[in-house]
Amino acid sequence: MFVYSLDGLKIDGDLPPDQEIEDNEITARSGVYQVFGQLFKVPDKDSHSIAIEGKWPEKFRNAAELLAFDFDFGVSALSSSVSTEDYQAEYLRLFEIGDGTDGPRVPIVSGAYGSGERTKQLEEVVRFFEYFGLKTSADEPRTPDHLATEMEFMQYLSFKEAASASPRLSGSFRRAQEDFLDRQLNTWLPQFAQQVEEQNTLPIWVWASQTVAQFVKADAEYLKA
Repeated sequence: MFVYSLDGLKIDGDLPPDQEIEDNEITARSGVYQVFGQLFKVPDKDSHSIAIEGKWPEKFRNAAELLAFDFDFGVSALSSSVSTEDYQAEYLRLFEIGDGTDGPRVPIVSGAYGSGERTKQLEEVVRFFEYFGLKTSADEPRTPDHLATEMEFMQYLSFKEAASASPRLSGSFRRAQEDFLDRQLNTWLPQFAQQVEEQNTLPIWVWASQTVAQFVKADAEYLKA
């Protein structure tokens, strides 16, 4: 049974936050997005342990077992010499804070990319969330356009597609995923991955950024097909 979970997002209403449905090719997609959401949060001891053991690709492969298209999640591990504190510090330096003067080397928010104003891009993301009864959680201090939050949104939409009682409703959630991939994720993740590769950073972040960019591209092609 697949259970979706939200961290940076929450349901704006009285619906129960967790439901269970039988595993299938759609929940496999939801599961992959769930793992991406976990991977791109600020690292804690658990995510550090997974990285040291080289098990992030395994988590993806387990989630993607019923995926309807082929995708190679590769291999990646973190050197055992990198402590939890150093792993977290590098994430913050690279993605969120930087060296304290010029900001992060590679912003992990979609609004930092493209030619438009970030405020307008943020508003568009928030409208997506609100249309489907979601809002950002006050318990998780992430912006709506943070990559981990956008991964959670895709997790939610794909789960709702799988759980919908009618083809019409299922199709609505599927079209929303196509739209969000085209208007948001696929517009900035290729540049994000390229910029990470250009940095002197831990190889696991190069792998992670390239993998998420490649997966959203493959997923968009699958949905359109």
